[in-house]
Amino acid sequence: MNDKEHDEPLLAALEGNVRRPTNEIAQLLGVSLPTAKRRIDRLVQSGQHHLGPLVDLHAAGFEYLLVIGIDVEIESPLAVALKIAELEQALTVNVVLGHCDIEVVAALRTRAEVSEFISVQLGSITGVAAASPALALDVWKFQQGRQLQRAIGEQPAKKRLEAEELDIIACLQRNVRMSNRAIAAELALSESLVRSRIKRMQAAKQVCLSRPFTLPPGTVNDAFVGVRIHSGKTAEVCESLAALDEVSFVCTTLGRHDLICCIHVTELKALSQVLHEKIVSLPGVRSTFPSHCIRQVKHQSLLGLVL
Repeated sequence: MNDKEHDEPLLAALEGNVRRPTNEIAQLLGVSLPTAKRRIDRLVQSGQHHLGPLVDLHAAGFEYLLVIGIDVEIESPLAVALKIAELEQALTVNVVLGHCDIEVVAALRTRAEVSEFISVQLGSITGVAAASPALALDVWKFQQGRQLQRAIGEQPAKKRLEAEELDIIACLQRNVRMSNRAIAAELALSESLVRSRIKRMQAAKQVCLSRPFTLPPGTVNDAFVGVRIHSGKTAEVCESLAALDEVSFVCTTLGRHDLICCIHVTELKALSQVLHEKIVSLPGVRSTFPSHCIRQVKHQSLLGLVL
């Protein structure tokens, strides 16, 4: 049996709880404890899978999610994208073909940080000619690891993570399968406190530890699509877009578009079909502004929306 054939049952065993005890995984796979540990280590080290945790943006204190189109002059878009990717607030950075040269998704905590990021940090990068931001309002669909999570309409505000909880998450980000005992020893906390805090964060949907994230095989063709909508049709269009398997993200915005969605497919032909046959023709869609991602420079998978 090759590594891929080993990965499939292991990923299935991790589904629902990426911190499932190794002895339970060994029993599920019908292998010895050392073999199960070796397969888990190889899975993590392969670089093809990410086990988490996914930390909710709002719970972590990031109140502002921006999708920013960047126009570039003088410099190459790739060179500028690499500079933007160095900024901590930038979650994803993609070189695109479309109405702009780069698409950036950024998370910020305050209005002052938003102003600083757009006017100062982006504005000081050589080659950035203009930035066209859109502020995410209501998120209708968010797909972490290409597995659907959906939220219709306004979501209840999440409680902010406390300092001890952020410390626990920092340990999990280094090693999501770090034992409660090891976390407790490092942070000088009791093991029972660590266990209860992790359970509470999961129950409150502040952190997700239930889904392995597998990088899709083959060439990926993603596109950001800005959509303008006829008056009174926003909810109808959002629901229709969220129902499409190929659409991985939908949110209404304040800024350059009425809403922004992301298409995720593996074939370029399918990208055109989804856009022209499934999105443009939706009742309520007035116009679309697609940007095809030709180079993903940065993707931060540790932060997202736990819906």
